[in-house]
Amino acid sequence: MKDRNYFPMERNRYYYGKLLSVEDFQREQAYMNHKRRLLNRLLYGDGILCGMQVLEVDEESISIEMGVALDAFGREIVVEQPIVKRLSVIDGFQENYNESKSEGALYLCIEYSEQATDPIYSIGTTTKNEEGKPVEFNRWKEGYHLFLTSEEPEKNTGFLEEIYEESHTLFANNGIRIRQIVPRYVQCGEDLVIQLFIDKGGSKEEIAFQYELEFIGASNHGQEHMLISFQETDWTPSDTYYLKYVVQAALQEMEGSVRIRPNSFLLEIGSHKQTFSVEGNFTFHVIQERQETAVWKSVCEGAAEDILSPAQPPRLYLARIHFIQAGDTYVIEGVDRRPFGQYVWNNRLLGAMEQMSLVKPENRQPVKVDSTLPAKTIETGENVLQHRVAAGTVEIPLGIGGAAGQCFYSGEIVHGLGLGSVFITVGAVIPKRQGREVVFGTRDIFQENAGQVNVETAVKLYMDKGSFQIGVRCLKEIHGDVLTINWLAIRERETTSEEKKTMTIQPEMPRIHVRETQYFEALVGDERLSRVEWSVKEPEGGSINENGLYQAPSQPGIYEILAQSLEDRNLRAFVYVIVAEEA
Repeated sequence: MKDRNYFPMERNRYYYGKLLSVEDFQREQAYMNHKRRLLNRLLYGDGILCGMQVLEVDEESISIEMGVALDAFGREIVVEQPIVKRLSVIDGFQENYNESKSEGALYLCIEYSEQATDPIYSIGTTTKNEEGKPVEFNRWKEGYHLFLTSEEPEKNTGFLEEIYEESHTLFANNGIRIRQIVPRYVQCGEDLVIQLFIDKGGSKEEIAFQYELEFIGASNHGQEHMLISFQETDWTPSDTYYLKYVVQAALQEMEGSVRIRPNSFLLEIGSHKQTFSVEGNFTFHVIQERQETAVWKSVCEGAAEDILSPAQPPRLYLARIHFIQAGDTYVIEGVDRRPFGQYVWNNRLLGAMEQMSLVKPENRQPVKVDSTLPAKTIETGENVLQHRVAAGTVEIPLGIGGAAGQCFYSGEIVHGLGLGSVFITVGAVIPKRQGREVVFGTRDIFQENAGQVNVETAVKLYMDKGSFQIGVRCLKEIHGDVLTINWLAIRERETTSEEKKTMTIQPEMPRIHVRETQYFEALVGDERLSRVEWSVKEPEGGSINENGLYQAPSQPGIYEILAQSLEDRNLRAFVYVIVAEEA
């Protein structure tokens, strides 16, 4: 069943006395496989469904976790158990290693594979085994093929991003990759955002480059061209950089393009400067409707052959593996998992995310959050204070105005900092100085300010909901139909210098051979725990006794060792052990 076709869809019609042949039974299997794979392709797409994480085991080996994926023809790829592989024994290593030495990176790919198994004696075949006896294979075993390549996809055909944006790699050499992205759709007169990704691939030399873009259907402040320039010395040192350039789309519907002017790409690596011939022509559509509508139409109204016959080989890129050449051998430097984002957003995940964004308790008033600041750690003597901050603006309706002594309340506002204690302060915006002044605290201190809002404010915090409500009381009569309040929420978590008890297991991620033993011990700080319940998570992962002595199984793999304190049930830990074949 290696065929990649979906059609024709014919199934057997049974009747009494029908003589069934090999072709009939093959047609039976083909019909079911074609239907299932067609639905897989159209309903789910291609990519990783779960698992298949690639981990660095040691300087020469990697592991691939168990997982499930769909390829571009809707065929299921299943890694049924974790595997450990030396990089040098994976197919494609020798062919691509010499080519990639200057770049120091290879891509680990997986593709669907099946092979005939279970040979049996057959009198009706010409195939013979080593002993000269006629044999046939009784089963097809579905599996996968792992291999390494130095080539990345020419473009993201079949990838999720390809639906709404066009991406091309402009330069790829010496480990450096420069990629440009242009959206496929932009509304008339709106901003067209051109993105640029720069990946140095671990290169230590500073880079700089420039090239010129030419536009049709867009302009850069009235000009139909733009100079793109990057100088690494102007940026904080990093392995990757992300740049955005904004131009304006045309005012009428049309097909536009972003073209790289020939012979304008000038790249400088260290002290070496060279001009490259880079071809890049990105097309986009200037439209009146929303971009989401255009994307939906392009998918639903697109040609079926473009979807069912992918231009790229049906392979999945699991990881980009960086390595350093060390004489005649190599050392793995790092692993970038799923470098091209090939994964499937299944219905369960999409449903959960939709639920998170749409479900809100009743009577909660929507609020526009102006800014959310990242977590910040402040050292203060022996204590460490963890701060998370959120801020926003809410408008409280006053009807036809507020009389002296009258109270008004906001709806319930979600501050976004989680449950528990949160410090919240609020301030009223002075109408005549909106955007310039906000008054917090007692109102009568700033009486000289014109347009002062004479209100008292209070906040009710709902610690079990992660929300709060603002109340205001008018000190004098207020004219106007709405009162604008700014709020600031701070979540503070104080921990003393005394660390909480945590359990660790030593050694961490040891590597042993099949059927060997390894002793583990559980520690809290530097203190060894004596009363510990040990276990192995996998049923076929070996055994461990009450003293922490682990016996490896005869099957290589990565297995999880669990430890649970018998004195404090809150103390538990786990560690992985790598079991490899003997050298």
